[in-house]
Amino acid sequence: MKKITNSALWLLTFSLVALFSCNDPSIIGSDLLSGDELDIAFTDTLTLRARTVPSDSLLIWDSSDNGVLYQNFSFGDMQDPIFGRSVTSIYAQVVTNTSAPDFGDNTVLDSVVLMLAYAPSLCYGKLDELYTMEVYQLDEQLDKEKDYYTTDSFSVKQTPIGTLTFEPNVTDSVTVVEPSGDSTIEKKLIPHLRVRLDDAFGNSIMQLDSAILADDSSFLENFKGIWLKPASQNAGMLNFAMRNTNTNLRFYYHNSTDTTFYDFRIYASNPVTMHQRNYYAGSLVEQYISQQGQERNDSLLFLQGMKGLDIEFEIPFPEQLNGIIINKAELVLPIMSLPEDSDEFDPTAQMYANEVLSDTSLAEIDDIYLASLRYSISDFGDYFGGNVEDDDTYKLSLSAHLQQMIEGKVMKKIRISPYIRQERIARVVLGGPSHSMAPAKLKITYTRY
Repeated sequence: MKKITNSALWLLTFSLVALFSCNDPSIIGSDLLSGDELDIAFTDTLTLRARTVPSDSLLIWDSSDNGVLYQNFSFGDMQDPIFGRSVTSIYAQVVTNTSAPDFGDNTVLDSVVLMLAYAPSLCYGKLDELYTMEVYQLDEQLDKEKDYYTTDSFSVKQTPIGTLTFEPNVTDSVTVVEPSGDSTIEKKLIPHLRVRLDDAFGNSIMQLDSAILADDSSFLENFKGIWLKPASQNAGMLNFAMRNTNTNLRFYYHNSTDTTFYDFRIYASNPVTMHQRNYYAGSLVEQYISQQGQERNDSLLFLQGMKGLDIEFEIPFPEQLNGIIINKAELVLPIMSLPEDSDEFDPTAQMYANEVLSDTSLAEIDDIYLASLRYSISDFGDYFGGNVEDDDTYKLSLSAHLQQMIEGKVMKKIRISPYIRQERIARVVLGGPSHSMAPAKLKITYTRY
């Protein structure tokens, strides 16, 4: 995270004074300029350039940060009327529970079920249609000492161990009847998907030597994990909480005296990652995607989560504002409703902003940092903005960053991205600076000195 600069801290203090005193500029002037009035003014005509750009590959498993970055993972083959096709699959390492199973010689498998807890708020698009999932065994072991990105894929065994066609119910609890000794018990569990896997696969696990089942390294040599592959094309994308206690591989079995079950789990130390690819060819958004080196100032801009699309803004002439103090700078982005679009696709919930450095890497802007100081990094939108307003716009506070830009301390480009994009596929279409009816604008309230 960037450190707050002296100019940004001074700017914040001054802006608060100006904000609460702007109805009486002569009083401000008497305090600061020995009777001379400050000239408070407004403009929204500063030149803006903007373009839609592809985002970089996303880091999903970070070996240097104890691995776990995300709890929730998108899944599906989604056809979007504006953004084209997005395909996402999930790879996960599964291990024994805190104590190894005791299957024994006389144990008989009843069934094996893959349970996947939904992340309801992150499921996206049209959900009231049939989805199909295929489950495969990994043929290549995930290594927790390596970093994994959305471009990575792994070898899998040829034949699926489970297939299910279903209509997702991501909000209602699931009632199941579980064995309990020589009887059963009814339980109500959180919304989740249950995929029945092949008995042959289940038996191959139960027949492993007890010493293998008691040692994770040995177990992973025999069962490397699972791959969840979408096998239907839909108008939506599901999302699973892969580290939830209700996500597991459950073996139901019995012997001569007892009926019970055992859960294989996914822990924080077990890699989970995903592969994602977007197909923009033939879509409406294709003609708006800028390639490196292109200068654009489009009428429409497109923002998309996961490894999708960002918006790059440039303020080419900040020196026009020399000799002023920024009281407030707000980037206003109107949401556009296109005839081809569907109401099923809600707009991106929260935006984020970074400075584009000279080497094209990104650095958090001070407005985000100031927001996280006042609130928290999870609630920074209360200060920074970047969420959907009642007037169907996004408003992003760029006051500190614009002041630094005027002073020549930062670069002239910023990158707008969806917040925590790795877990969210949501997207939105926005009016660009050259839109004839609803252009993006940078609204500035400033003081001359």
